[in-house]
Amino acid sequence: MAKKVVIVSGVSGQDGSHMVDYLLKNTDHMVYGCARRLSVKNHNNIEHVKNDRFKLIDFDLTDSHSIDNAIKTLNPDYFINFAAQSFVGSSWNFPKQTFETNATAVLDILEAIRQFAPHCRFYNAGTSEEFGNVQYSPQDEKHPLRPRSPYGASKAASRHLVKVYRESYGLYAIQGWLFNHEGTRRGEEFVTRKITKGVSRIYHDITNGNYDFTPIELGNLDARRDWSDAEDFCDGVWKMLNQELY
Repeated sequence: MAKKVVIVSGVSGQDGSHMVDYLLKNTDHMVYGCARRLSVKNHNNIEHVKNDRFKLIDFDLTDSHSIDNAIKTLNPDYFINFAAQSFVGSSWNFPKQTFETNATAVLDILEAIRQFAPHCRFYNAGTSEEFGNVQYSPQDEKHPLRPRSPYGASKAASRHLVKVYRESYGLYAIQGWLFNHEGTRRGEEFVTRKITKGVSRIYHDITNGNYDFTPIELGNLDARRDWSDAEDFCDGVWKMLNQELY
């Protein structure tokens, strides 16, 4: 019997790489990891993966042909989309790129699944940034979407697209709200790594007698966030994708 096929996009990032590890440990499926072709590879998070059930493929979210080709060729049973322009601050500098990567690409994936693999179960990574200017805490599914950045708006748009394709074509297509979650593979651009790296730098400066150190620069010091574990979230994503249909 042929093994089931899972496509995971964004495998060079924190969530995608953890998802690969989770699938290889907990299933016997074939896992295809998607990553953009770069002149200088950034595959640190998946260099440890040595398994004949994992294959890395070139994939570009902004190229609909790349998406169509992957889904037609691999005929996946699952597509887990963790790829995104995920820096909120950068979304103000690159609003169009952010929307094309986070929303238009989701439309292209859904359309390819509809045409070539309607049995495929699709998961798209959402974000707490969709809630934006919150009306109450903790937020739940009834809270309105009130994004306050191009990033949040792009993810809110993708949520609506997922809903439309689920209800219009009967696809198993879902988007989860991923609140802040951290792990050992978090990029240094994110606030947790920015703080821990800054604390380490200051500690070493003081230890070496340099008291004229550069302080850590942060944005809104009044912001409040909760944090969860990235590996736990992978388990949650997989459970969402494998609910019984009634």
